[in-house]
Amino acid sequence: MRFESTRTALPRRFTHRAAYYSSSDHLIDVAVPMIERALNRDTPVAVIASDPTERRLRGVLGDSAGLIHLPPPDSLLCGSGQGVISLRAQELSELTNWAGPVEVLVEHHPHRPGLHPSAWVEADAATNVALAALPVTITCLYPTALETETVSAAVRWNHTEVIGADGTPRENPEVRTPTEVLSMHPVLPPPRLGPPDRELTFTPWQLIDLRTAVGEATGYTRMSQPHAQDFVLAVNEVASNAVEHGYGVGLLQIWRQGDQLICEVHDSGTLRDPLPGLRPPHPNSPRGRGMWIARQHCDLLHVWTDARGTHVRLQSART
Repeated sequence: MRFESTRTALPRRFTHRAAYYSSSDHLIDVAVPMIERALNRDTPVAVIASDPTERRLRGVLGDSAGLIHLPPPDSLLCGSGQGVISLRAQELSELTNWAGPVEVLVEHHPHRPGLHPSAWVEADAATNVALAALPVTITCLYPTALETETVSAAVRWNHTEVIGADGTPRENPEVRTPTEVLSMHPVLPPPRLGPPDRELTFTPWQLIDLRTAVGEATGYTRMSQPHAQDFVLAVNEVASNAVEHGYGVGLLQIWRQGDQLICEVHDSGTLRDPLPGLRPPHPNSPRGRGMWIARQHCDLLHVWTDARGTHVRLQSART
């Protein structure tokens, strides 16, 4: 499977910063001045943090500060940095459409539900792709207690600026492109599932059979008809990429887990873009729209590669 890279529709407007905190009290000491500076510039501030941290911030700043709450990632997205960021990019795109430039503070801590630390490198790299054209400044607050090799890589390689002890952001000379980052720290596969409920090998001439199989599987869930149609479209876009850019044949696997439907599309092709479909396609670009469309029509889309080829998991829990 080979995905065409696409140009962004807008020039880069995104700033990605990192800062450290040593305790819950220190986190408040670090975050409050950042928030106050942004609010003094009349820049809206969104916070992605645990409930205790958000309550403390509101207690210090007052409810009149008008902090915007963005919920932590849903448990559905655990372990998929690109899945988290794909949905976060949709939220921030809608937010900036009516609010203009926005500052976002993100708390990372050992017990925050959602994104697992092993996916932080992937998530931060995906952030640099998905938000490149948005007028957003994100500051990731990392606990020094989690200063592992993986977390250090997430900070050093993915953030254009690092905030020092004096609160001043400084240019980070170690920052790398997302492709370079993920070549050194490849995207991890999602947790394995049991035997699929259905398997289907397909070629370009059998995509209608694939759509029928996925459509039938949605009937065993509580997905509404519009969401079911969206999910079928998403799987079809991924499968079309597989047979066009792979070797003309792919494998579809389907699992039904309660009200959730999970599909995986496998092929033996190589993956050139480690995070396909995260950035909006340029209006004048004739290619590269399939994966973008697919990401907009399902709750989770996770792409990874290994010696056997390229793999895409799609999941929808919407009803």
